[in-house]
Amino acid sequence: MDTIEIHSLSEYIDFVERISPQYSLSRGQEQDKDLLPSILRKDDNGMALYTKANSKSFIDDFKSNSTMYIDNTMIKNQNELLVYAQHFGVPTCLLDFTYSHLISLMFAVENAFTYDADDEEKSVVWFLDPRELNLKSIKRTELLDLSEEISVDDRTELPFAVTVRRNNKRIAAQNGLFVFFPQNAEPLNKISIAERVLKKVEISHKNCRKILKSLYTMGMRFDDIYPELASISKDIILKNNVMEYYKMEDENDWRRIHC
Repeated sequence: MDTIEIHSLSEYIDFVERISPQYSLSRGQEQDKDLLPSILRKDDNGMALYTKANSKSFIDDFKSNSTMYIDNTMIKNQNELLVYAQHFGVPTCLLDFTYSHLISLMFAVENAFTYDADDEEKSVVWFLDPRELNLKSIKRTELLDLSEEISVDDRTELPFAVTVRRNNKRIAAQNGLFVFFPQNAEPLNKISIAERVLKKVEISHKNCRKILKSLYTMGMRFDDIYPELASISKDIILKNNVMEYYKMEDENDWRRIHC
């Protein structure tokens, strides 16, 4: 699988400009873990965290307990309910992707100022060719629309890319869509055509602060991708961290010149 390591925002932008536009979707992760949705993830011993029965009961419980918080007239069908549940933390068969490669990078580095100086882990951004994936999995190149009444579970054993109406502030802000995973699907990065549909960018955690600072300088804010009150607090803390980082850079430059 094509993998490169980048050290700065400019290197990332250069990579994005050079890859084929067919890799139109991306996903940022602060750890290099398999591309699996929450409902299919396993513990450290390789045991499934949830069962197929859990998958159904989680959505049923969400539906019955969320009526006082969600306008059900905005939800057309069970698939759209699944999307709502996903965005509020319920384990589902959906894995978030976005059309915005800068938002993916923000997700990958958003906790940069919490990493230890000797942290040797890497954040990653995955790039996906959804048309090639869907051609293999459901024999059509277009993205399925979850807002329509379709039975997606019986179509394939492979993951496939789907879209949905933007009736959710987060989906709209993040330019978001999903990859849908059938019950026994493998991680997206381990399917037979992974080499053809995926590319990966790695970012050492020691470089994440510099990149997050650059994103902040370019005007990226948490409030842009999480349109909710809690993001205001995150942006206040981010501003302080970035200012301290600038100060540290100035002090290091002074030492290099005068010492």
